Formats: sequence, structure tokens, C-alpha cells
Amino acid sequence: MSPVKPRVRTVRSVYSFLPALLLLACIVVAGCAFHGISSHAGTNVIPPSYGLNDGRLVVHFIDVGQGDSALIQYNGTTILIDAGEADEGPGLITYLKHQGVRNIDILVATHPHSDHIGGMQEVLKNFDVLSVIDSGMPYTTTTYQKFLETIDRKNIPYSTVQRGDSFSPAPGLTMLVLSAPDGSKDQDPNDGSIVLRASIGRMNILFEGDAGITTEELMVNSGLPLESQVLKVAHHGSPHGTGRAFLERVRPEAAIISVGAGNPYYHPAGDTLRRLEDSGALIFRTDTDGSTVVRTDGMKFSIETAKNGMYPFVDSIPTSAPA
Repeated sequence: MSPVKPRVRTVRSVYSFLPALLLLACIVVAGCAFHGISSHAGTNVIPPSYGLNDGRLVVHFIDVGQGDSALIQYNGTTILIDAGEADEGPGLITYLKHQGVRNIDILVATHPHSDHIGGMQEVLKNFDVLSVIDSGMPYTTTTYQKFLETIDRKNIPYSTVQRGDSFSPAPGLTMLVLSAPDGSKDQDPNDGSIVLRASIGRMNILFEGDAGITTEELMVNSGLPLESQVLKVAHHGSPHGTGRAFLERVRPEAAIISVGAGNPYYHPAGDTLRRLEDSGALIFRTDTDGSTVVRTDGMKFSIETAKNGMYPFVDSIPTSAPA
């Protein structure tokens, strides 16, 4: 019988574990890298529906300071939701032209506050607008009256919407109205915001305007679908919106806050950020991230910011995008 060679067996045993040890080391290193990414915001390291894709639907959450403006581009169809303050108008026009915008199929004014419609005059002056959707709320400011007068003078088709309405701007894209003014004269314009949910395939993106907790409760109880992978947070992250009950229904994987740096309202509020973090959503802010672009093919979505590039950061993750 051949003599036993324990040393040889021991050496061979160590080598047999090397692949596993190397794999463990890679996992630890990757884990450290992912941990760094997770500090961006939210509790999820990578959203479940994240995946690099060409993006048939592209949504730009445009940095217009302390205001709102979102551009939707889909198969040649262009929708602009809000336009920020008047002094942000020139910058907004430059951004839109840089994205190849030549005309706007649907211009949406969620509500008549100036931080949402102030830049509309520049938009109406620089682009052919084919239709306007407005809240239709009674509001007597000069900014809002000029907006309505320009629409009338240019003979642009004008319409209002109601909760539950839906329309399809292009085949494959559906816009559902989750909330709209209730018709009462004393309704706060923020609570009367037009709230829209854009859907393509299995992907949903929710634009909340400046809706408050009261409006959110009505949406939760409406029976309409709220679940959305991406949420445009209400009222620049105000403490009076983005409630827990609403977030439990929406279940956002990513949340975008349109907010101005150093604003006097202390937006976004700490309580709102905590609620978003508790929901597990990754948080992006136009004041720190710049204009933020979401691309989706109807199955997965990716996020790119003007100041920080593609998320997750390419040099911190494996070369293949997560499934």
C-alpha cells in the first residue's frame, strides 16, 4: 500500500479552495462598492427594475430651480409638464432645443402657480404647441391670465381633465389622470394639481405636481392604480405631501425632487426625506444632481443625472447591468 502523503493532500486542499476564496473576496469588494452607492439616498442599493436600456420613453426632470418642469419624449411625441418660473424660461428653452424639441404635442399646466407656469410664455413663443391641458382653476394672477390670453390668441386647442380620465398621446403610451381640481372655488391650487401617471409596458412614472396629503388620501381611496417605479415628488419635497399611506401604495423605486438650491422654504423637508428613505426609494434632487433623465424600454429603467452621470456609477459596479 502506498504511503499516505498528508502534506500533499493538504496543499491540494488549499488550492481547491482558492476559487471560492477569490469569489468571496470579489463579493466583499463589490459589497463595499455597492455600500458606497447606497449612500446616495434610499435604502435600496439598486432599484429592482434598474437596467441599462435604449429607452423608448425618455423623461427629463429639468433643473429649473425652485419650480417644476418635466419633458416626456416618446416615438416622436413630445409632452411638457410645467415650465418653472419666468426667469427660468430662457434656460428651459435652451435645454429643450438641446434635446431636439421642435414642437410640443401636449403642454400641461398642473396648476396656476408661477413656479409651474411662469416659463410658459417662453415655451409658447419658441415652439409650436399643438394642445394645452390645464387645471382650469379660477386664478387671477397676471402670469396666469397672460398664459390663457396667449393660448387664445394662438388659437391652441385647450382642455381640462378630471380624475379617472386617460389618453394615449402615441401608441403604447398611456397617461392616466389620478387627480384634478374638484370644481370648488375654495380649493387650494396645490391640492387641485393635475396628477398624471405615464405608463409604457410594465413601467409607470407618476408626476405629482404640488398635491398635498389631502389630495393623496383621495387618490389612495379612488381605486385607481398608483403603483409606479418612478415618482416625481410633490411640491418640491414639502412636508405637507408625500405621505406614508401614499408611498405605501405607490411603492417607488426612485424618487425625483425638483427643488432649488438654498431655497427659502427649506425644501425638501427632513420628514419628507425620511419617509422616502423608509419607503426604500432612491432619492434624486435637481439642486444636487441637476437635471435627471429616466429612460425606460417598458421593462427596465435607467437614470442619468447632469452632475453625477449614470446611476449606478459605472466604475463602482460589475460591467454587466443588473437584471
